[in-house]
Amino acid sequence: SGCGCWGGSEKMAHGKHLKILGYGDVNALSDVQGVPDTLTAVIEGLGMRLLGGPHVHDVELDIKKMSCEPFEDEGGVTAVAVLSTSHCSVHTWPLRRYFVMDIYSCRTFSTDVVEKILVDKWNAEQLKITDLSESLVPLPPKVQEVPAVTSIG
Repeated sequence: SGCGCWGGSEKMAHGKHLKILGYGDVNALSDVQGVPDTLTAVIEGLGMRLLGGPHVHDVELDIKKMSCEPFEDEGGVTAVAVLSTSHCSVHTWPLRRYFVMDIYSCRTFSTDVVEKILVDKWNAEQLKITDLSESLVPLPPKVQEVPAVTSIG
């Protein structure tokens, strides 16, 4: 990896992983150019390097499927970006004024910067920011099983 995630012991650094849920402006959350622009603003604001994307998909509203749960085909925008240190993604549900963003990097970053950008760009409110970083603690080394010796000679 080009991010310095791997050390001589081949253990991954702790890193940081956030899941952000919130409500925002319906027009901003349905803007197929604005959503990836906001994702890019978050990435740049955190000083991360974009390698690819954001790849964007405009999920069309399908009236026939709107009674399905959860959230099926209510329209929205999905954007995914590949970073030198991992990834950043978002999906919006404009009819509910709702979005979910996921940011992971093997380096640490500022939660406050993300929150400020989302408030500025999307008028985000009722943000629920969950830090999943504890799940990034490296696993202990796998113990190699030694095959049983059945005969000598």
